[in-house]
Amino acid sequence: MKTCWAACLGGCSDTISREHLVSRNLFVDEELTVEGFPWCKGQSVKVGLGALTSKILCKKHNSDLSDVDAIGGKTFAAFRETRRLANIREKKQKYRWTIVRTTIDGLGFERWCLKTLINLSYDRDKPIGRDSLHPGKPSDRLVRIAYGLEPFVGKGGLYFITRVGMNIQSEDRVGFRPLSKQLGNIEGGFFSIRGLSFLLYLEPEGPPNLTGVQVFGENLGNAMVNHRMREIKVMNGKYLSELQTFEW
Repeated sequence: MKTCWAACLGGCSDTISREHLVSRNLFVDEELTVEGFPWCKGQSVKVGLGALTSKILCKKHNSDLSDVDAIGGKTFAAFRETRRLANIREKKQKYRWTIVRTTIDGLGFERWCLKTLINLSYDRDKPIGRDSLHPGKPSDRLVRIAYGLEPFVGKGGLYFITRVGMNIQSEDRVGFRPLSKQLGNIEGGFFSIRGLSFLLYLEPEGPPNLTGVQVFGENLGNAMVNHRMREIKVMNGKYLSELQTFEW
């Protein structure tokens, strides 16, 4: 029998709804490119959105995360618009453009990443979070964080992965890969969202040394991993063109 991964919160409704593993409102088209899933075999695969659903949340707890889905959609749209504008300005003479400023709900986006990590890892072989005792199940702590009932502490939470010269393919593309020790619990997850790379780390001490880790074609030993980064700057030559500010 299918169960709700937020059952520890109590108040489950009788109906288990069909949840999109990756929020439907992120995408313009009905087809998207995914990578990092067990069935992708190391390649990027195009799938219909209807194929990425599963009965993993009751109707009530699914509805309770609608605000998180909305924030995920707005963030994805902001990344899409940034790339669209950058493509236009890159073709023109480089000078001082009017700076386009965008504000992103960092905590909401962090919760969206956690919800998506749980969706994609639920009912699989590894416990989700170091304090989870059951394969394929998130710890109660992570469920509470996903629903905004408590925060990540210490160095837990969302990291932005970047380096000078990083190749960013800004398409409607989502990648996910869990981070875990070989036989241990899932301790985090890597996300590629419209070509931007993120790490959600679940534990308070912060992520381990990532030297030698290859994710989405990038050697993370050469990259900077920034905890809850405050802003993303998009340059047009030597001039600032766009500024995305994350509110924490």
